[in-house]
Amino acid sequence: MVEKRFIDGAPESPTVYDNALLFPAHRDGDPFLGHLVVGDDGRFVSVEPGAFDAATASHPHRIVDLHGAVVLPGFVSAHTHLWQSPFRGVADGCSTMGWIEQLHKRIGPHFGDGDMAAFTAHGYRDMLRHGVTTVCNHTHDFGIGPEEQWAAAISAPVHTEFCFSPPLWRSPAERISELDKFVHLSAPDRDQVLGLSMNTTGRMTVEQMRDEVDMLRENSFRMHTHYLEDPGTTAEQQTWFDDLVESGRVGPDTIFAHFIHTTPHIRDGAARAGASMVWNPLSNGRLGSGIADVLGYRNAGVRVGMGVDGQASADVADPFENMRMGLYTLRATAQDATVLDAKTVLRMHTADAADVLGVGDRVGRLAPGYAADFLILDPPAPYEILDAADLWAYAVLSLSSADIREVHVAGRLAGTGPTDRDIELEADCRDRLSRIRSAL
Repeated sequence: MVEKRFIDGAPESPTVYDNALLFPAHRDGDPFLGHLVVGDDGRFVSVEPGAFDAATASHPHRIVDLHGAVVLPGFVSAHTHLWQSPFRGVADGCSTMGWIEQLHKRIGPHFGDGDMAAFTAHGYRDMLRHGVTTVCNHTHDFGIGPEEQWAAAISAPVHTEFCFSPPLWRSPAERISELDKFVHLSAPDRDQVLGLSMNTTGRMTVEQMRDEVDMLRENSFRMHTHYLEDPGTTAEQQTWFDDLVESGRVGPDTIFAHFIHTTPHIRDGAARAGASMVWNPLSNGRLGSGIADVLGYRNAGVRVGMGVDGQASADVADPFENMRMGLYTLRATAQDATVLDAKTVLRMHTADAADVLGVGDRVGRLAPGYAADFLILDPPAPYEILDAADLWAYAVLSLSSADIREVHVAGRLAGTGPTDRDIELEADCRDRLSRIRSAL
């Protein structure tokens, strides 16, 4: 399904990245000095310790000596709203619902032709600059349809799972109709994205939800819902859970975004159904939403991945800050630095996030057969004094997106870190924001 993306722009011959400090967070063991080989199909051929032996290679390779640079798997953001990228700093001091009033309901109605395309493209570029190579773009509509966001997705510089989101005010019948239209819109280019999902936030009758679930599964869509995020909606949303389960909305293809204000009944029910959740520490802190019981979820068997959320609710699309915010919050809350370690958090923002999205067989790992998505970092602080086991903490606790030198997606050099900006796109977005501001 995704082979075309891997081939486009891939190197013409196998390339060896030698003398690298590799961090394969998906597997047992510690980081190691070694090499990785990227095939001409844009996938990893091998990821091995030690120097590459060109003398025994079966065919010529292009060899790049990284001189001990750090190589991390490309980050996966399992929950993001890319159109929000130009709207940072909006509604400081507001909770989720108040923030939605200021951004979605106050500004959204003034979007015009081309705005969604430009703002979404801005979000994609920002992801890439911060080392995110796979993103689930949880879209919004504002009554203008998904076409511009879909066009941005199929030409994106990173891998995309596209989450279709019809307006929440639509009736159940209208939602089914909108879904059918999107199925036909996306069909010609569906192989250009990793997968599809739909925003199933909100509750209808059990029968109406069941009809929607049946159509989603018939078309291989996952379900991606904001649930139990804002403390002000907790009491009402907790009463929905049994109906969600009965309708089929809770299953192995369900992703709960945020999932903060749960009960043991909800936590254990989600685990039994095989559902997943996406942890968004930066936005949860920014909006005062609360602290997700990530440790309890993992112990219960709920799969947990991480997302940077929208750039207007997290304000910076930086997975390094996201990992540290989450790790430090859980440690401080427990008053115990052992409750979660650095390697686990790195895995949660790479391999585990890919698993939550249902694409863990293709992206998120430094491993043979996977998309060659990786970051080359050149940090100023040396690592030679550290024991191998301490290198996980070195990567998660001390590095930042500012240390990124190169971002590779599907075997090709796609970006060069935070300073790799699209000035023309930024100017276009500023002009659009000026027009919107004048209409407020």
